[in-house]
Amino acid sequence: MTAKEELREALKELLGEKDSRKGKTFVFPDNVDRSYNIVKGLSLMNFFRFIFPAVFISAIILFIPPYSLGFMMVKCFFMALLLLGSLTFAVLRPISSRPNITYSSYLKRMIHYHNRQKMFFMNTNKRDDFRG
Repeated sequence: MTAKEELREALKELLGEKDSRKGKTFVFPDNVDRSYNIVKGLSLMNFFRFIFPAVFISAIILFIPPYSLGFMMVKCFFMALLLLGSLTFAVLRPISSRPNITYSSYLKRMIHYHNRQKMFFMNTNKRDDFRG
């Protein structure tokens, strides 16, 4: 190697370039999801599946009589609990490195896994070998 090539290799090493060849580089985003997100982590389908029914049930709870202050506070507490639980369930991601897996699909897979037919393979009984 000549001094010029050694200098070039040293500069590449300092700059962090391993190969000076130029070519097409492919970038694959790790956060690909086919659903349309309203808010970060909340898709339109999850909104109508989890949040909208919770809002509807909360409105029904709100209009149930009696309308005294104590009962309204209790009703508001249960409404907040219902809305917070549904929002948490809709936005929660069980595996932090896989943002495209929702908690509902994760639970479906776990339930299917635990309810599947379990097969156990046992060793066959070794019978006495009669060699007469």
